[in-house]
Amino acid sequence: MEYTLHTFSNGLRLAFKQTQNTQIAHCGFFINAGSRDELPSQVGLAHLLEHMLFKGTNKRNTNQVLNRLEVVGGDLNAFTTKDKTVVHASVVKDHFERCIELLVDVTFNSSFPSKPLEKEKKVVCEEIDMYLDSPDERIFDEFQEMFYGEHPLGNNILGSKESVLGFSSNDISDFVDQRYFSNEIVLVVVAPIKVEKAIRVCEKYMQDIVVKSGTVKRESPQLRKSFDVVTENGFSQAHVLMGCDAYALDHQDRPALMLLSNILGGPGLNSTLNLKLREKHAYTYGVDCSLQSLTDSGFLTIYYGTDPRNLNRSRKAMLKELDLIKAQPIKDNLLKKYKTQFRGQMIMAEESNSSLMFVIGRSLLDLGYVDSLESVLQKIEDITSDQLQSVANEILHPDKMNFLTYVPK
Repeated sequence: MEYTLHTFSNGLRLAFKQTQNTQIAHCGFFINAGSRDELPSQVGLAHLLEHMLFKGTNKRNTNQVLNRLEVVGGDLNAFTTKDKTVVHASVVKDHFERCIELLVDVTFNSSFPSKPLEKEKKVVCEEIDMYLDSPDERIFDEFQEMFYGEHPLGNNILGSKESVLGFSSNDISDFVDQRYFSNEIVLVVVAPIKVEKAIRVCEKYMQDIVVKSGTVKRESPQLRKSFDVVTENGFSQAHVLMGCDAYALDHQDRPALMLLSNILGGPGLNSTLNLKLREKHAYTYGVDCSLQSLTDSGFLTIYYGTDPRNLNRSRKAMLKELDLIKAQPIKDNLLKKYKTQFRGQMIMAEESNSSLMFVIGRSLLDLGYVDSLESVLQKIEDITSDQLQSVANEILHPDKMNFLTYVPK
């Protein structure tokens, strides 16, 4: 992927990619700090901090922050993951400078005022209630709590009501001081402007920012004994999540596992698990297999919801399908079709300029480089049937499987 990487005098970096045939500029600060970087007394703090970035800076109140881009048709947003905080915006290119000025202001000059903080803590508590009412989201978080145990990766990103209500403005400021390092932050701009303009505008607002360098220190998770847990709840469906340990970002077999995940339960309606569980048996509305890889770990999950009466039958059918893909290599002509499908999905995803922004930001912080689409596609093309079978047997081994199941009371 062709892009320009520019480092300013204070250590902050700009990654820029010029686009064509569009009027929209996508810009975002990617910060290598998330929920896994919280201390036991800070669970939920990184997410609350993300909310508070929009609640006032040294020169703007909440309304002025929220209206700055909205009045020109732009969009300002942010999100927190296990290892990242991302503050991003999209605007018509004519308002690019306005966008950069605001992003810099909220990212580096937020004041975390006390009164808005008390209100926002209540908002986050409402978000926690909403998540508790969503079984397809709740089950993933509870699974990770069991999967990672006491490791910070097991922490719920939202935290608990008790933890959130106990945080102060000083707690948020301290987290920023301790975790926001200039060498662990990158601004990504994907826009239909020239690189010289991007550098000039960004430098205008970024050069005077006082930042510090540091090292993100993280402990890799240790594997726990596998589990098979069934819990009762008030949902009408049964919900099933199977998960197991998987490859980190730089593992040589990760491309093969990406393809395997797509074959089993990717977005295509012809995924093997969807054909078996939905089309053949009508056990579920849909089934999803996804791979999450971090710099030091990863896990693979398979999720679906089903009528409680079909719980045992659906699980048996799923495990049988996994056994089939482990038992014998996929025939070459079928593997070619799987590769073609995956290749098409990846090329279509590359058409989204906002998605490109996220790919560049995450890759630079995690790997230090951005793989070209051509390179990724070639890695997929090089996968053999034997390699795919070997990966399936390693990752989908019965001893590695963990289950969390919600059943109605």
